[in-house]
Amino acid sequence: MPTRAEPDAQALRQAWLITLAFALLRFAVTARVQLVPDEAYYWEWSRSLDWSYYDQGPMLALAIRLGTALLGDNAWGVRLPAVLAGVGVSGFYIWLSAWMGKPRLAPWLVLAANTMLLTAVGALLMMHDSLLGLWWCLGLALALKAGRGDGRWWLAAGLACGGGCLSKYTGLFLPLAFLALCLAHPAWRRHLREPWLYLGGLLGGLCAGGPILYWNRLHDYPSFAHVGSLAGADPSRRSLSTLPEFLGSQLGLVTPVLAVLLALALWQALRAWRKLDQDRALLAMAAALPLAFFMALSLRTRVEGNWPAPAYLSALPLAALWLEGRGQLWGRASRWALGLAAFFTLVAHSQAAFGWIPFPAADAAKLDRSYLTQGWQELADRVAQERAKLGPAAFVGCRTYQNAAELAFYLPGHERPVILQKGAINHQYRFWNHPQDYAGRDAVLVVGQDWEVNEMRLMFKSVDELPPCDTGRLGVTLRRTRLYVGRGFQPLPPA
Repeated sequence: MPTRAEPDAQALRQAWLITLAFALLRFAVTARVQLVPDEAYYWEWSRSLDWSYYDQGPMLALAIRLGTALLGDNAWGVRLPAVLAGVGVSGFYIWLSAWMGKPRLAPWLVLAANTMLLTAVGALLMMHDSLLGLWWCLGLALALKAGRGDGRWWLAAGLACGGGCLSKYTGLFLPLAFLALCLAHPAWRRHLREPWLYLGGLLGGLCAGGPILYWNRLHDYPSFAHVGSLAGADPSRRSLSTLPEFLGSQLGLVTPVLAVLLALALWQALRAWRKLDQDRALLAMAAALPLAFFMALSLRTRVEGNWPAPAYLSALPLAALWLEGRGQLWGRASRWALGLAAFFTLVAHSQAAFGWIPFPAADAAKLDRSYLTQGWQELADRVAQERAKLGPAAFVGCRTYQNAAELAFYLPGHERPVILQKGAINHQYRFWNHPQDYAGRDAVLVVGQDWEVNEMRLMFKSVDELPPCDTGRLGVTLRRTRLYVGRGFQPLPPA
């Protein structure tokens, strides 16, 4: 007669097999999906390691540097940390299921984490959220151990929070959630009377704040200005539609049925706040705090859909527990939620890899966002040909960091293009760009929008247009890149 331990162990094995299958799938997709512009930009960070960067902390650059050291300067090397972080997040859910004494939740949680579009993309493309998700889950696990046992686990939890903040500034919500939890929930208040919570916070603050503040002090605090503009200081990001845009983005990225299940489970947990056990209270606070903040912020400014991503990592176990308590873990609503999530994720991945869905030519670039993963190698090959015609002293000039980063990755020798624009550069190229070193030279100019070349004309004795570089799929042009030859570069005075 089988014991209860046998189906529990089988559920955990199934969860690990699902995790491995998704990891292998992502490695396979990587072979057909070129880097998106932000990935190439962060790869640029990795070959200029620093204490911090204009946009975020240094964790992403360090991870990419390790990945490319192992697999080379290619898509596999850049994305290796993202795939491994996805495995780590799944591993957290498997551990959490066993920790809560409910191993049969593990397959559901792993499926949900790997099919929800928001987290599935983060486990393929190398973004800040990829690493933040791993540190977030590690911080939750260590806090759970501190809650049930020795408060000294807060020291390790603080370090995990520091790693999260070094990955993305929104990692700050995790230690804030820990503090709010200890203030608001009776079972956690004992930690306010012990030193470990505060020492863990200090340790994490030194771990994250030291490098970020040191770098900003050296460079007149550009990261603070950048975050301030995103938080509402930039009037161009304000409009009456920002809240509906935010809510719509969450439904799309989480997928509608799963989003509703997560919202219901979180609402039920908050309604029964004082009766929640320690584990659920922690998960509820770590989900509710960032979601509430970004929803409130969306009343003031535009909020990107991925910003609250870690909140959903905390909410998924609440949904699994809520469904299991109702006897509906694999019920109709659950099957619809996971099925739709898997469908949307499969469509997104396969479209990026194979481009099998035809769109009307007039709207293809708007409807098929996967075009960001295609055409960069072809553009780099064309730019290399045009530069060779100008001689060995010629350089490549761009207006945007997206074009510059993609060309740096795909051009032979990984030569870094020069950003050519009037005024201050509001991204990391500000610290790498030295246009005065190229005075008098000719250049191939890579232009995404027609207006970009108008600024460049002021910097050359003459500018002549070349045939554009069109890239796309299924006979449809998804991106037209305009190319020019600029002769006799005359750099503008620095901003």
